[in-house]
Amino acid sequence: MKNIGMIIPTTDNSFFSSLAHDIEKKLPEGYKLLICDSRNNADREKAYLKELAEICCGIIDVSGLSELSNDLISDNCPLVLVDRKPVSSREIPWVANDDAKAMEEATSYLISKNCKNILLLPGYIAEKQDNPRIRGYRKALEEGGLVFDESYVLNRKGSKSSEEETAELIMSYFSEGRKIDGIITSSDRAAFGAIKALGRLGYYVPEDVKLISFDNSPYSTMASPSITSIDRNPVLLAETAVKTLMDVINGNKTEVETIVPVSLVKRDSTR
Repeated sequence: MKNIGMIIPTTDNSFFSSLAHDIEKKLPEGYKLLICDSRNNADREKAYLKELAEICCGIIDVSGLSELSNDLISDNCPLVLVDRKPVSSREIPWVANDDAKAMEEATSYLISKNCKNILLLPGYIAEKQDNPRIRGYRKALEEGGLVFDESYVLNRKGSKSSEEETAELIMSYFSEGRKIDGIITSSDRAAFGAIKALGRLGYYVPEDVKLISFDNSPYSTMASPSITSIDRNPVLLAETAVKTLMDVINGNKTEVETIVPVSLVKRDSTR
């Protein structure tokens, strides 16, 4: 069987695990998937890229790097980027959601629910990348007549679980006496951390603070209250990534950029 390599930032994330699962299912007969967990570490990702290029006929990378330099991977190695897009002098096919538009929709929905002080936790990336979610958040605020304030954007360090870090960031933020009536987290698991922190502080979701997350994983319906979440369509992402990589491997023409649509699934956390 032929090897396809895949690098994900962490297996401790339901979206990335689900994406890898769906990609393995979509591979044509005769191919197997080798999954590498970079643990949100840039050096590990770079090492995996070099190693996988030696043993695989193609690679799918959910990258945390700010740049893919020419010395990391040969132009002859078929490569598809999914979700994140580091800078590269090479034209590499990219399959992703429109994160800016998704975040704009989420933020605008909270504004429509009369939220005026919206806290954003956009997630952790190993190396600094332009974050489209922050762009979408800012655009929605400005179009809604609200002022963008960088202090309302809290970035995780990636040293602990998303739930734990999110809870700690929110506890610390509220301890400064800041007023918050809406929160957007990077994942449903991070939203669990937000609900836990708010409960400790004596706040209720959605009565005091409304909450939206990304991924629409099973966690979103398991929570109490259930969480309004952005469905990122991982099955279609996986299908498109595999088709694109197979086209590259077979020398077929491919799209440089493919955007997979998202949808906002409304639940009790924004009631």
